Amino acid sequence: MSLSTLLRAALRRWYITVPGILLSLIIASTVFNYVPPKYASSGIAVLVRQNNPTVPNTINPIVGSDGTFTTATLTLTQAIDTPTVKAELGLKEGADDFSISNVGKTTATDGGDHPFLYITTQSSSPQKSTEIVDDVIAVARQKLTDLQNDAKVKPQNQIRLESVVDATPPKAVMTIVYAATGAALLFCMVATFFVAYVWDTIVAAGQKRYVHRSASHAKEHADSRVRASPRKIS
Repeated sequence: MSLSTLLRAALRRWYITVPGILLSLIIASTVFNYVPPKYASSGIAVLVRQNNPTVPNTINPIVGSDGTFTTATLTLTQAIDTPTVKAELGLKEGADDFSISNVGKTTATDGGDHPFLYITTQSSSPQKSTEIVDDVIAVARQKLTDLQNDAKVKPQNQIRLESVVDATPPKAVMTIVYAATGAALLFCMVATFFVAYVWDTIVAAGQKRYVHRSASHAKEHADSRVRASPRKIS
């Protein structure tokens, strides 16, 4: 069964194809209207020193040996981006989510210092998407404090986490909506063409059987006439 065979069958059985296409469009439109979009927000936080601008890691082991923040931000991302933290924040699986990284889209991954935390969120609620950004920064701030307290870092030598870009206004992400709509339309169209092909096959088979029976009956009728006709005596 090739694509051209399907198309020819769909054209021959247009009375199935046309209503099927219209029904496919109606179903796709319904999916588009009823599948809720996701909303995305983002924020950026940065690690800062309180007093000593070059706190060595012997005083604060959270800081890298070269005095950079890359080690600290990497530790925080690994501690926060876990199912446990997401559950503690009350995120609903499949509805709410976030990602956190110490490397931005325009930041080089190798070399240099990475003091920033880049947070992106998604939620089925626009308000929730911005709340998750604030919640993640609060969790990161608490994790940083706990790490330094466990390492017995003096308060004056501790580093802080500050928000530099607050949660951005929620933006609708239509990717899921478009994907669901396209999938529904594609499935219905394929089903329509398949039904047209199956019906065309059934009709064609019925026509062949009819032709075969008609030919058989005609032959039997002809044979009976030959047998019934009187023979000429020479």
